Amino acid sequence: MNRARRSEPSELIAVLIIGLLLRLFAGRSSLTENGILLPGYDEYYHMRRILFTAIHFPNTLWFDSYLNYPYGMEITWPPLFDQLSAAICVALGQHSKAGIELTACFAPLIFGLIAIVAVYYIIRELFDHKVALLAAFMAALAPYYLLYTMFAAMDHHCLEVMLLIIILLFMIMAISRKEKMYLYTIACGVAMALLAYTWQGADIYLAIFLFYAAVQITMDLKEGKSSKETAIIILGAYAIAFILVLPFGNTAWLSASFHGIGAMVVGLCVMFALAYLIAKRRISWKAFPLIILLISALFAVVSEFAGGFFGVIGLIEFGMEYIWGGEMIGKISEAEPLIYDAETFYQVVFTMLGCNLLFSLGGLVASVICIRRSTGPKRQGQILLLIWMAATLILTFGQSRFLYVSTITMGILISILFFLILDLLNERSLQAGQSQPVGHSRLLAGLLFLLLVLPTALDAASFAESSPPVVAGDWADALTWLKDNSNTTSFFESPDEVAEYSVMNWWDYGNWVLYLAQRPVVANNFQAGVSDAARFYLSEDEQEATSVLDARRSKYIIVDNKMIYGKLASLTAWANEDLSTYIKREDYGSEFVATPKDRLYNTTLGKLYLFDGAGTGHFRLIYESKTLVGINPAKSEVKIFEYVPGAVIKVRTGSDQKVGALLNMTSNLGREFIYINEGTLKGDSFEIRVPYATEGRQGCHAISPYLIYSGNEAGVKMKNVDVSEEDVRSGRTIELAF
Repeated sequence: MNRARRSEPSELIAVLIIGLLLRLFAGRSSLTENGILLPGYDEYYHMRRILFTAIHFPNTLWFDSYLNYPYGMEITWPPLFDQLSAAICVALGQHSKAGIELTACFAPLIFGLIAIVAVYYIIRELFDHKVALLAAFMAALAPYYLLYTMFAAMDHHCLEVMLLIIILLFMIMAISRKEKMYLYTIACGVAMALLAYTWQGADIYLAIFLFYAAVQITMDLKEGKSSKETAIIILGAYAIAFILVLPFGNTAWLSASFHGIGAMVVGLCVMFALAYLIAKRRISWKAFPLIILLISALFAVVSEFAGGFFGVIGLIEFGMEYIWGGEMIGKISEAEPLIYDAETFYQVVFTMLGCNLLFSLGGLVASVICIRRSTGPKRQGQILLLIWMAATLILTFGQSRFLYVSTITMGILISILFFLILDLLNERSLQAGQSQPVGHSRLLAGLLFLLLVLPTALDAASFAESSPPVVAGDWADALTWLKDNSNTTSFFESPDEVAEYSVMNWWDYGNWVLYLAQRPVVANNFQAGVSDAARFYLSEDEQEATSVLDARRSKYIIVDNKMIYGKLASLTAWANEDLSTYIKREDYGSEFVATPKDRLYNTTLGKLYLFDGAGTGHFRLIYESKTLVGINPAKSEVKIFEYVPGAVIKVRTGSDQKVGALLNMTSNLGREFIYINEGTLKGDSFEIRVPYATEGRQGCHAISPYLIYSGNEAGVKMKNVDVSEEDVRSGRTIELAF
């Protein structure tokens, strides 16, 4: 074995070490004095499921009464990522919460490194070691995949992408290495099934290989070749995958993949049968794609009158609308198209990502040139790779979430482009009579390398230097406080029964509240309960707001600054309301200024966050976080309110009077504020519902009795009234006469 050949493993190991260190560095902020803080949102529910699975291994969590309270929620996430992560913990003897959390946090990193190795062997099989090494290096840097494979990035997407790349690897190996075709076909089918056991949207990826089959059959017919081997590989892999998903085909979490894979098997059989007939009857190859298009159109029309073919058509329509319909614009940021307006156009084009997309277009051209220069199985594999890469880029423009796989694609395309340009430069040098590259050629190669690689490297460095976990700071402190200062709810460890009460929250924060505060939530990151949450926060009538809380048995309410100055567009979108009626946005070029309108002030959200519950009778501030944001005046990042019956102060006075209650308060931070509420005329007296007691001096508390006033233009009368905690909690009536 020559020296260059011997150096290949060590060079790949060097790339893996770089990838490992980068992922450890990027996830360093998750290690805190108080334990692990996960970087995002969905990670917290994955960790909840991993904890349950590690304790009850191999059983996992399929129903959670702490979600969508009080109805609970069926968990429709396929379990493989959580079970593999839990298996690692069990294998290493971890049974405590801290031990399981720390150990599981290495799983994404492991899956990310395996994906880098798979990228290397794909490109090495189709090109050479140099291109493969650069592609692996670019995969190690791939910024968006880095976010999903760094330490503590407990989201199934890391495993999803790894399995997708492994499917591609095994299929290319089956094409390239005829002597082991059956072995790689089986491995490919197993990987397809594992992908289905990881992500409900597996069919989106598997359809790429169905499209490749159509292209390859068309080319085989054009060249007068048999498609037998293509049929064995692709149909065999799908058939194995179908058999492996069959045992759970009727479950909510696998039925989509089961029906999708079954439909693809049928589609492949039709295509190969059609190709056989066309070849046997010596019909023009052009007939194949035309007939396939005709069958597809006919299938779509007939399905409208045939019940959707066992739900397959419904799944296809739902998938297309989900990816390309733009249904999530303003609701879920990661599910939005990459570019859908002028603002997102500039956000993408004039960034490092925009540079990489531009280079990727060049890489697609370079891939086509390489295909034209190749022959045999290598050419066939390169065609598959090209289709796969183009599909991942297209998916990304449908939903930006797919950047976690398309940034790997971009790295591969950039690697192919770089070495093709170098080959063209070397060919030009040889034509000029130069046997070795001269100095300026080497300089040009170095500059080209920097030009192509630097945008990815800079993005990777920026992502690795990312800010602490989103929950860190005020949110983590607030949820720890809530856990320590509210009544513990039952069934947290085994959530199969309904607990005592819930927390009203916006859906973005649901997994945080559930995991860190260990309390049931109305809405969480699966969007369950989101309609009721939006209705509550945007309600402009307290009775409507409390009716939502009563139905959901909510005892606490959490609001934060971002719900007004960042997430309000999402709230209004879910509630089908016009954002412009709540807030005025003014564009000053370098910044936007958002100014609340009267309608926002009148919502429950506005009253709670902006006015500390003033004007309400059931909501009292019990906690505010230490970080102050905004101006005039600055307000705490996070506030927690308690929903109470409230004492009723009944004031007998003239109907021409204006009656109200005023209370001087101080928050848990020592900030002084005033609670005020107006009375409502009912019969011959006014009623004022108030949520605060005047006794006690701990936490958020009153610093004086209520000042009850009654007056008009002729004058004002005032009296002081004390209200006990029992008055507030029992809804007791206190009578007062002027």
